[in-house]
Amino acid sequence: CMIKTIILSVVQGLTEFLPISSSGHLALLGKLFGITEPMPLAVFLHFGTLLAVVIYFINPIRDLLRGIFKGERQSVSYTLKIILATIPIAAVGIIIEPWVVQVFTSMTIVAILLGVTGVVVLMTGIVGKGQKSINYPAALLIGIAQMVAILPGISRSGMTISAGIFLGVAPERAFRFSFLLSIPAVLGANIYELRNISAIGNIPELLIGVFISCITGLVALKILRSLVYRKFYYFGPYCLIVSILALILLG
Repeated sequence: CMIKTIILSVVQGLTEFLPISSSGHLALLGKLFGITEPMPLAVFLHFGTLLAVVIYFINPIRDLLRGIFKGERQSVSYTLKIILATIPIAAVGIIIEPWVVQVFTSMTIVAILLGVTGVVVLMTGIVGKGQKSINYPAALLIGIAQMVAILPGISRSGMTISAGIFLGVAPERAFRFSFLLSIPAVLGANIYELRNISAIGNIPELLIGVFISCITGLVALKILRSLVYRKFYYFGPYCLIVSILALILLG
């Protein structure tokens, strides 16, 4: 129904980008309130959040593409780093996807992994903020962090931005790289999930979901951008609290 679509769209848009795990929140939402996300809707909502990333980073994306066509060394190098960082999730994602689906059904595991996200994000508050650019080793390590975020309860943005901060990368640069890196990952996952869709269903309702997830995604990106330098670790305690409550209520 439309109310369910709206709720899922808002949750997807906000939790996809904030370092609090969209998969974890959607799993808990389904368990607590019986609100589950049908596959066609999931694909459309991910498309909505992908659209939000493209809109938010349209200028860097345009500059990157322009630089590639001109053969500018910096743009080519940055693109190669994104490709390098995408390899881990591309190589491992398909292999462990069936196992991940099984893990997703265990609320105890989801809650524990959400707690892991909380600890990792919280730890960024005790390390100094570096000013480094992203080199190839850092790109690969950030890509491995993204691969780990396949697990439900592990936040993709939480792990990738935290990895960048731990490596001494300037938070703003880690923020940008994290979300530019998400474009091929989310696009690839969406294309992969299309194989499971036999019927699309209510097109107008799905398009409304795309619109809402896109708008809420843009809001989440603006919020995270404003907090990433000094207050990124604030999301850690939130994840830990939700994790503990989930273990008490659902464990």
